[in-house]
Amino acid sequence: MKTRIPGICATLVLSHLLGFAAMAQTVPTKPITIVVPYGPGGASDTLARLSADILHKDFGQPVIVEYKPGAGGTTGLEYVARAAPDGSTLGLTASGSISINPLVYKMRYNPMVDLAPVTILTDVAFVYVVGNDFKARNVEEFKALARRAPDAVSSGNAGSGSQAHLTQVMFANAIGAKFNIVSYKGSSASLNDLLGGHIDSMIDNTAVQAPYIKAGKVKALFVTSEKRSPALPDVPTAQEAGMPGFSSVAWFGLGAPKGTPPELLAKYQAALAKGFQDPEIRKQLDILGLMPAFTTPAESMARQKADYEKFSALVKQMDLKLQ
Repeated sequence: MKTRIPGICATLVLSHLLGFAAMAQTVPTKPITIVVPYGPGGASDTLARLSADILHKDFGQPVIVEYKPGAGGTTGLEYVARAAPDGSTLGLTASGSISINPLVYKMRYNPMVDLAPVTILTDVAFVYVVGNDFKARNVEEFKALARRAPDAVSSGNAGSGSQAHLTQVMFANAIGAKFNIVSYKGSSASLNDLLGGHIDSMIDNTAVQAPYIKAGKVKALFVTSEKRSPALPDVPTAQEAGMPGFSSVAWFGLGAPKGTPPELLAKYQAALAKGFQDPEIRKQLDILGLMPAFTTPAESMARQKADYEKFSALVKQMDLKLQ
């Protein structure tokens, strides 16, 4: 009997160590980096910094926000996809970078496969705006002008193949009219041309356009969400503007390298969902027109797939070529 005790003790010690190792994988054990695949500023930057503060307070690890812009978000998220799946690297994701980029870019990775979703943080609607000198002040007037001739109305977007561009085509389909769609390299270039009177209209997200609308520099026709945007409560939805069933909402979230422990992803999601309930943070989101979502990893993946299928059909209709 005595000869078996050392073996039993060894087994107990080994089991304890293995259990400790498994438990250690459910909490971050080193500093965390949140990669933003765009330049500093804007809604994505705000969300990354708010997320960093929450994760730091909850887990006690330093959290760094790092910018790696390029190719519509593909460059930064490739870096995340190639990182070690230990929870120390996260990426600021978006509906465009996850569910649309694989349809329009030649990529060395697949964000739908190589990134594990942590959560969708917020939704953000698009808003259709026109210049102050443009005659149309609602969707019906816009439609009437656009139907006069294919080039009677010009309209800008943030880039070919972007979700804004695809939503713009959805709008043209909804009103049964063609207009001159101009794709820029970023929404700021499109906005500059709109303010300068070089184009008649444009589509952009509410977070960017709300200050210009409130300042009276542009006129809003409608928002693309099913409910009115908290940043623009006086602007009608597409349905209210006469386009039943029309909806196209972008989202921002967080993702991690494939293979990151699911238990750790769940803990990150729970911490963020709780932290973003802070009243001061909610005020910041409302100002930007960001609507809280905080989906679980499984719910996030389901939405990514649904968006991919939805926009895949539209990309085929548009005959967009891979960039």
